Amino acid sequence: MTQSTGIRLRNNFPRDVRAIASARLISEIGDELALIALLFRLKDSGPQAVSLLIGLYAAARILLAPISGTIVDRFPTRRLVGFVSCGQFLVTGALAFTHGYLVYPLIFLLAIGGSIVGPAWQSFIAHIIPNERLSAVYALIQSYRSIAVVAGAGIGGFVVDALGTRTALLVNAVTFLFVGAVAISLQTERRPQGRPTVGRDMARGFLSLLQQPVLRWSLLLLASFNMSAGVIEVLSVFLITDEIGGSAADYGIVLGSMGASMAITGFILSRLRPHIDDTTLLAASAALSAIGMTSYGLAPSIPVAIVAFLVNGAGLTGLHVFGTPILVRHTQENERGRIFAASSSVTTGGILLASGIAGAIAELIPPRPVVVISGFTCLLCAVICGVRIRQHDRSITNVISLRGEGYEL
Repeated sequence: MTQSTGIRLRNNFPRDVRAIASARLISEIGDELALIALLFRLKDSGPQAVSLLIGLYAAARILLAPISGTIVDRFPTRRLVGFVSCGQFLVTGALAFTHGYLVYPLIFLLAIGGSIVGPAWQSFIAHIIPNERLSAVYALIQSYRSIAVVAGAGIGGFVVDALGTRTALLVNAVTFLFVGAVAISLQTERRPQGRPTVGRDMARGFLSLLQQPVLRWSLLLLASFNMSAGVIEVLSVFLITDEIGGSAADYGIVLGSMGASMAITGFILSRLRPHIDDTTLLAASAALSAIGMTSYGLAPSIPVAIVAFLVNGAGLTGLHVFGTPILVRHTQENERGRIFAASSSVTTGGILLASGIAGAIAELIPPRPVVVISGFTCLLCAVICGVRIRQHDRSITNVISLRGEGYEL
């Protein structure tokens, strides 16, 4: 006879979920290969060329979000992802043999594909998985993606160094074929019932995020943490080498510790079913991440910085794992492509904006106080937004409960 611990183990996932997780793993590794290859191909053109590469990719995903989300909510997912992945295969193949400024139009085309495939996968998962299991599924996929980022950086560096940038890009092209094959092989299909048009319906995702209090506060919370992540990404190299006195190897170890933490946390959360509402877990994850950020800014040594990033990684994983089911619960099925695209564009825009601001601030202020202030600001957001999300989520739940019992409101 056993006693309930409030947590139940679970590890059985549908075939389609396992297939998508594998596709995301291979896709992320391929993306890391492509990024490293392009960075090395363009580095001789100077920092502006590299900045243009990253900025163009991010800007395309931000500006095209309304159109991308509309496409996701209009066409069946399997065929859509399969078709787009084949297009990305052709573009990346062309990119492998392209040099100079012709690289940039191809990067823009790749970004268009990414802005469609990401929301398509998220909408598909929300369509086939019950709400109470969403957090575990997203945790599984997050763990796979984190493993891919850590492994992809090492694989990408080796391939580029040993075989050259063209080979790395061709390998990335093959990963798109794998993703397309996975999409076509899925056993379930998401067939959107609505027919959103290019025009008024395109703004549906942004309007839903702004009009619903739960989504508005959730988006503010996620955007604040993504902006802080952008600040830390820019300033980390200066904090570790100039302030703490670490080496390039130390820098790699510290950043790798966060990726490892996210992978392990995602794996653990995918196996657990905590009997605590996801709004509480979201707020707790946000606070944990903020504590890790602040501790990182205050770290006097490399070991302390590693521990801080381990804490930060665990909290960031919880933010994504518990934040997405809240978004799904408060949206309609036929609008989720636009919702996910809009959410992604806002958070990506936050990272891009924060990265630019951090670069300017770094010219005037040492990195340590900037990182500490970013972490403390996130802690305040975790408390304020967490309280508001819980209040609005519970009020909506109570309304639904009263309606279910036959009360007129």
